[in-house]
Amino acid sequence: MKINQPTTAVIFFALLISPFAFSSSELPWVFVKSEAGIIIHKRAHREGLVEIRAQMQTPTTYSGFLSLLEDSQNVPNWVDNVSESRVLRQISATENIVYTQFKAPWPARDRDMVTYSKYTIDNDQFILSIKDASTYLPKEPGYIRIYNVKALWTLQPLNNSNTYITYTAYANAGGILPNWLMNKLSISSALNTFKGLREQLPKYQSQQHPNLPSE
Repeated sequence: MKINQPTTAVIFFALLISPFAFSSSELPWVFVKSEAGIIIHKRAHREGLVEIRAQMQTPTTYSGFLSLLEDSQNVPNWVDNVSESRVLRQISATENIVYTQFKAPWPARDRDMVTYSKYTIDNDQFILSIKDASTYLPKEPGYIRIYNVKALWTLQPLNNSNTYITYTAYANAGGILPNWLMNKLSISSALNTFKGLREQLPKYQSQQHPNLPSE
């Protein structure tokens, strides 16, 4: 299914302030925890970091999900540690360059990142892919730049009127925090963000996104 209607909406990607990492698909996923219907896995990556996968099923349309992601003013209410997000450039109806800032607990310094995002619908799945675009914007004073970003949202409709949401991501958060601490923070951040996502999604279910087909 092709998506070709124009839109001026913001495509927001929220990456948690943590060292997420895509690793070789040959490495096995390791179960971490299941809480409130949210399942967290991890797997090893180079430099001692881990890739995190968060999954859950919840009632949502693709339009509702995308409308939530595009509501940049609401981002701090559900994405763990995010303080601000805005579009730097809209490349096309489905592609954007996005700038995001993250609050870090003391004594760590705040982080920021620049990402390229693109979404499609393929075989009835909604797919939002994100990759690093750090070179698009010079480093901001007072922030440590997150780099090597790569992430993926996938949504799949289920027969029970729910949608299965999967999120996997990688980034190097930079700075001097030890890997064990960053890995621990990544797990708690993923869990908190998915809890916030499920809480906020009902507010957007009446919205039909202009760039997505009716469901």
